[in-house]
Amino acid sequence: MRIRPAALIIENNHVLFLRYDYPGGSKFALPGGNVDAGETFPVTIARECEEELGIEVEVHDLLFTGQVHATDDYSACVHLVFEGDIVGGIPHIQAGETTADDLVWVPVDKIADLTIYPSINDAILDYVHTGKKGQYLGTLKQIWL
Repeated sequence: MRIRPAALIIENNHVLFLRYDYPGGSKFALPGGNVDAGETFPVTIARECEEELGIEVEVHDLLFTGQVHATDDYSACVHLVFEGDIVGGIPHIQAGETTADDLVWVPVDKIADLTIYPSINDAILDYVHTGKKGQYLGTLKQIWL
């Protein structure tokens, strides 16, 4: 089972996403990635943000977690989403470090309409509107390819 920690970074009522373009349309993911040996989840997030986006990120509280079950094409994955703040740099795609096509700042009021990997639209909006942290979301729908 993979573990994918990610950061929910909100600035000026916009959320930072990586955009992946496929023939069926664009998919969006929060910045983060796979844990390397010996890393804590916050260290993973900070490293991935620096490698892929050229930014320094401070990682805060765990907001929510959920899981995606294995399929014939994908291994099972636990997703952990933490609060994050950019404390250095301006985000931009680092060529060769990510398969993302671009990064985008999405207004909070447009998040419900996005195809997010995994499908955490409601959890993001719930956090934005209530500030509720530490939720277990259960099984997440994965819309990726």
